[in-house]
Amino acid sequence: MSSPDTSLRARMRAHLRDLRDDERGGVSLEYVVILILIAIIGIVAWVDYYGAVRDDASEEYQQFGYPPTED
Repeated sequence: MSSPDTSLRARMRAHLRDLRDDERGGVSLEYVVILILIAIIGIVAWVDYYGAVRDDASEEYQQFGYPPTED
């Protein structure tokens, strides 16, 4: 007769094996990863674009003699 500890281990191993072999939701996970990467690229591009626009505006303000005020 097996002890309860051995039976629990066997059930845990079977459950972990089933989780490892389960491929459901894999496509959804891939879509989530792609969306996260697109969001990161978008944020980086936005920050870079904002900095470029701010620098260009600052140069124009300095050229015309009225620099932007910092609030």
